[in-house]
Amino acid sequence: MSEWLPVIIIGFAIALVLGPVMWLKPSQRDSRLADLRSRAARGGITVQIQALPPVQGEGTAAVYYYRWGDRKRLQIGWTLQRQRVVHELNFAGSWDWSNGRAAPKPAWKYLLQLLDAIPSGCCAIIATDIGLGLQWSENGGDKAFEQLSATLAEYTPLIEEAIRKVSPIKLPED
Repeated sequence: MSEWLPVIIIGFAIALVLGPVMWLKPSQRDSRLADLRSRAARGGITVQIQALPPVQGEGTAAVYYYRWGDRKRLQIGWTLQRQRVVHELNFAGSWDWSNGRAAPKPAWKYLLQLLDAIPSGCCAIIATDIGLGLQWSENGGDKAFEQLSATLAEYTPLIEEAIRKVSPIKLPED
């Protein structure tokens, strides 16, 4: 037995060192999310974690923001959220405005097109001073990410111009 005692002690010491190290190692899901978010950052997309819309339940999800080209005079602060039921009073099927604050009407045609183009895991479209954001469950892998980033790149400039306040034209005084 005395010849096995050093082996047992060494094995126990190795377990004490490796246990916490393995516990700190990111899971496969965490590694995948870190990769998605770093790819987004390289593509000019800002990622923030925000609370889910109340109708989606509790928890958080990532919002992928494509920055505005020119943030001056934009009518922002509106959110389009996925609802639990499809209803004709909603903006589009199962999508409706949060807190009754809608985007300017010129943007509606682009928003309807955007709704058809986004991945199924999206639950909100958000317009803030950062840019146009899609709140996404980050499911669907590379294909869904490519769809999301291409859609944001295509529709953000169109929506940006549609929600820009028009400056009144000043006529010269006589």
